[in-house]
Amino acid sequence: MNLTPNIKQHFPALANSDYVYLDSASSCQSPIQVINAISEYLIQGHGNPHRGMYNFSENAENLLNECRNKVANFINASPEQIIFTKSTTESLNLVAQSFREKLNEGDTLITSEMEHHANLLPWQRLQNLCGVRLKYIPINSAAELDTSELESDLADNCKLLTICHASNLLGTENPVEDIIRLAQARGVPVVIDGAQMVAHHKVDVKALNCDYYAFSAHKMYGPAGIGVLYAKDPNTLSPLLLGGGIVSRVSKDKYSLLSGSQRFEAGTPNMLGVAGFSAALDFVNQFQIAELNSYNQELIETTRGAIEQNGFKIISHPKSSNIVSFVHETFHSHDIATILSANNIAVRAGHHCAQPCLNALGYKQCVRVSTGSYNSMSDIERFSKALSLVSEHLL
Repeated sequence: MNLTPNIKQHFPALANSDYVYLDSASSCQSPIQVINAISEYLIQGHGNPHRGMYNFSENAENLLNECRNKVANFINASPEQIIFTKSTTESLNLVAQSFREKLNEGDTLITSEMEHHANLLPWQRLQNLCGVRLKYIPINSAAELDTSELESDLADNCKLLTICHASNLLGTENPVEDIIRLAQARGVPVVIDGAQMVAHHKVDVKALNCDYYAFSAHKMYGPAGIGVLYAKDPNTLSPLLLGGGIVSRVSKDKYSLLSGSQRFEAGTPNMLGVAGFSAALDFVNQFQIAELNSYNQELIETTRGAIEQNGFKIISHPKSSNIVSFVHETFHSHDIATILSANNIAVRAGHHCAQPCLNALGYKQCVRVSTGSYNSMSDIERFSKALSLVSEHLL
C-alpha cells in the first residue's frame, strides 16, 4: 500500500472530516478493516474458545489461534511465547508480580527516568513490598539515557532490568540491544516496554534476545483492551489472574495449571479485541514498517519547524520518528491544547504518564504531537496555523 493522503479514507473517524488527529502515541484510530472484522465476528456469532463443541466456540478458538500466530510472526516469536493480556500495563504487571516471589530485601531492580508510569509503578510496588532497591538510568541533556553507570549497577545484586524501547514523551529510541547485552552478561533478565515501538519499527525479539516484550493493539491501529506479552520462557512467569480456562484439574484442595500461554489467560478472552487485532495486523502488514517510519519522520520534521517558528521550545529527541513534545515559558500546555482543540486539532497535554521523565528535564507539563499513517502535510499545515493563534489568544 502506498502511503498517500488517500490512506485517511480507510479511517471512518477521519475520512471526510475537518478533524486533525495528532495523538496517535496515545491511541491510534482504527481503519474500516478493523471495524468490519469486529462487526463480522459478532454477526457470525460470538463464542467462548476452549469450551464449546459447536461452531461459534470453535470459530472463536480458530480466530484466537490465528491471531496468536500473526502476532508471533510479526515479532519473530513462537506462538507458545505469546500471552494475550488487556494492555501493555497488564503485561508489565504480570511480569512484576511473577518476580515478587523471587526477590529478597537488598536486591536491586533497574529502570530509567524515561519510563511511562505503566513501567514504573509495578516496580515501585515491589520496592515497597519486598524491600528491593530501585535504581534509575538517568536522562542527559540530549534527551537520551546516560548508561555510564549501568555496568556497575548491574553488578550490584541486580535481579531485573526493565526499560522502554522508545519513550512516549521524548520519542527517544533507546539502545536496547546494547543494554540487553550488558544485562545478560550478568545473568540479569530484561523486560522491554515496546508500546511506542512496534508500529514504527520492525521488532525482532529473537534478535533482541530480551526475556519479555510488551505492547498493545491500540498503538497499532487495533482496538483497545487487548495487549501482548512475549515471554522467551513462559515457565518463568506465574499467572496474574486465576480462574476458568487455565487449569487441567481442580479439586477442593488444589489445582493444576495448563502448560503454555493459555495458563495466563484466565476467564473469557476479549474476542472482539482478538478479531480487531488480527485485522489490524493485516492492515499494518500491507506496507513496510520502514516506509511508514520514513513517512512519519517527514511529517515530524515539518512539525518541528512549525513549532519552532511559532516560538515554542521542543524538548523531545530530534530524531524521534513520530513524536514532538514542546513547552512555552509562559503558556500552560492545557491552554495550548484547548485553543488547538477549538480549531479541531487534537493533541495531548500534561505530564503524559511520565512525571519522573518531565521532572528530570525540569518541566511539569508539555504538549505532545504524535502522527500516524493517516496524517498528511495538510494536517501539519493546519496545526501550524492553529498554533500561531495561541499567542493571540493567551497574551
